[in-house]
Amino acid sequence: MKNNRISNLAEFRRWVKIRLVELARQMGIPHARISEATHGKQSGNKYIIPIIEELDGDVDDFKEFLKAI
Repeated sequence: MKNNRISNLAEFRRWVKIRLVELARQMGIPHARISEATHGKQSGNKYIIPIIEELDGDVDDFKEFLKAI
């Protein structure tokens, strides 16, 4: 979607969904697990750190958040 411009909310949502499916594929997990993790569902908690790492995040930056889950 590099050459396509996002001009409305529906297109933005579609773009995000596609990127999340791609992330799940890269991680070798069902895309529903990423959704569960981002929506705070217990079943998604074990994927939070792998998601942070896959997206090149620093787990130390998430310490307070991780304590709360």
